[in-house]
Amino acid sequence: MNPTTIKIILADDHRLIRQGMRALLDTQPEIEIIGEAGDGQEALSLIDALSPDIAFLDVMMPNLNGIEVAKAVRERKYGTKLIFLSMHASATYAVRAMQSGALAYLLKDSDFSEILQAIHNVLEGRRYLSTAIADEVFELLLNSDIEKAGSLDILSPREREILQLIAEGNTNIVIAEKLGLSVRTIESHRAHIMAKLRFGSQADLVRYALQQGLVSP
Repeated sequence: MNPTTIKIILADDHRLIRQGMRALLDTQPEIEIIGEAGDGQEALSLIDALSPDIAFLDVMMPNLNGIEVAKAVRERKYGTKLIFLSMHASATYAVRAMQSGALAYLLKDSDFSEILQAIHNVLEGRRYLSTAIADEVFELLLNSDIEKAGSLDILSPREREILQLIAEGNTNIVIAEKLGLSVRTIESHRAHIMAKLRFGSQADLVRYALQQGLVSP
């Protein structure tokens, strides 16, 4: 393999998106797709096992969303650069992605030339924002209205993970099985989440998770 090859993994829960990205990137001789993931946990495992140069992440993924994957990559000090490829043309999502450790945020309807530009930018350690939302992001930052984007930080990584699984409709038993924890531990985490967010029902939790972009409507 060419030592200058750019090793990339693609993480998206839609197979068609991954196939489309692979078909486009395979046209570039300097790029090699070394893995694909259909959810956040799988993406994190691939990053850990394969040490790609770049990982493309979606914001919305089952089991572990892209924001939480990015935070885990940052906390574990992996060298992989992260690019979000999302359908959400939202400044709030873009700011949260960048705060979590990503260097680029692109939209799924971006031109391929923009995707290539983002790849080369992040390899050089520079940030890249989709031109379609750049003005909105700058306006958000200038208005200092980004506290909403980080409000999830009052929860621990485990609590955020469990909140997403709750919002996806999983029972305590199913969540316990997915995470290898006891049902009592899940119940305890759920109670702590409710207390921290000052919510009184599961409906409140689900509504909050939707507002924060942890799950799709």
